[in-house]
Amino acid sequence: MPHRRSAIVMLTASLLFTSGRVAECVTLNQVDLFQGSKDNWTDGHGGTDGTLVGTGGPNGAGDSYLQISSGTFGGEPRLVTFNEAQWTGNYIAAGVNEISMSLKNFGPSTLPIRITIRDAAGGQTVGGYSSKNPFMLPADGQWHTAQFLLDAADMTPVGFSALPPLATELTAVQDLRLVSAGQPSIIGDAINARIGVDDIRAASVPEPAAYILLTVGGAAIAAWRVARRCAS
Repeated sequence: MPHRRSAIVMLTASLLFTSGRVAECVTLNQVDLFQGSKDNWTDGHGGTDGTLVGTGGPNGAGDSYLQISSGTFGGEPRLVTFNEAQWTGNYIAAGVNEISMSLKNFGPSTLPIRITIRDAAGGQTVGGYSSKNPFMLPADGQWHTAQFLLDAADMTPVGFSALPPLATELTAVQDLRLVSAGQPSIIGDAINARIGVDDIRAASVPEPAAYILLTVGGAAIAAWRVARRCAS
């Protein structure tokens, strides 16, 4: 079994190596700290919903974070921000199967927070996979650590378009979203809210050996798509 697993890993690595510039996209342990920059996170409306705050992050004075507002708190009706830069690419090749972050709720009500991934940019008609269960962010004005797993047990398809299996979708991510939504969603709910976001990290948790077998096929099929998109 160890020899078989090693062979599978080597095959996967070989297939993905030929895809070219995958490593220029998402990488394991990358982290967005929002120190002097929004780190390519936007709301799609000129960035007016996202504000860089220079102090008061999880590490206290001098720790910057991204503040996202919606509804009566300012900005668009929905609480959503997304990244189509360093969070794109082949998550399986990078070994990323979890995204963690620090969150703070400035409003009066508990908020359901989810992540959503898609293999193409565009409006809500472009489908993707969203967290089955949200992280319930308390309305206590404190920083909390949220962890989102990128597997079939924790993600579910959303949107109107036909989707490939999640394992294939993860080899060609073009859009990572953070939304507040009562149900799995691409654009989130219309809501009056304000949250702080910091320390968005690409992480890895142990996967069963069977996961490798299931993802080799998807990696091979989607490798050329990743090379083309990451190089653009």
